Amino acid sequence: MSGSNTAISRRRLLQGAGAMWLLSVSQVSLAAVSQVVAVRVWPASSYTRVTVESNRQLKYKQFALSNPERVVVDIEDVNLNSVLKGMAAQIRADDPFIKSARVGQFDPQTV
Repeated sequence: MSGSNTAISRRRLLQGAGAMWLLSVSQVSLAAVSQVVAVRVWPASSYTRVTVESNRQLKYKQFALSNPERVVVDIEDVNLNSVLKGMAAQIRADDPFIKSARVGQFDPQTV
């Protein structure tokens, strides 16, 4: 991997880490499955922050994949809802750090 590709991969991995860094958690409900209540996207000059707010503490895993280069964030014990489905529309077309976003129900317990 060339130096510029390594920098891009690191940048994307850091973006994914930053995206999940600030999980806003409130203990509003004691439901068995976490519910995502808000997703916010804040573009800045040196990064783009994505926050996910839930009614319970979220369990997640993040990792990088290639071909194409991307960051994956799996959120456990969550069902796909309209809030998550609307996340991709919040990514600006001119965002220099996030080319696109996709959300889907990976399995019955994972988004």
